[in-house]
Amino acid sequence: VLREMDFCKVLNGLLPEEIRAIGWCPVTDGFSARFSAKDRTYRYFFAERDLNISAMNDGLSKIVGEHDFRNLAKMDTENVTNFKRKILKANV
Repeated sequence: VLREMDFCKVLNGLLPEEIRAIGWCPVTDGFSARFSAKDRTYRYFFAERDLNISAMNDGLSKIVGEHDFRNLAKMDTENVTNFKRKILKANV
């Protein structure tokens, strides 16, 4: 019986402890994580310390909306012509 490889287990064995893969899914051969994705969700986890959550949320509120991120992007003008992105939600 063929069993599917546990890709997350393999990947997590190679990654530093603070970075974890929690899921995956198969895609078509033409799929590009960079260019084919319609949206993305990022989650960051912080150790509980003296964090000013209110100030962090205040700062995040300033990036919600549509902005031009060309100054933060890899300048790949052969493949990318639009550097505007819409942040729908950001919170701590």
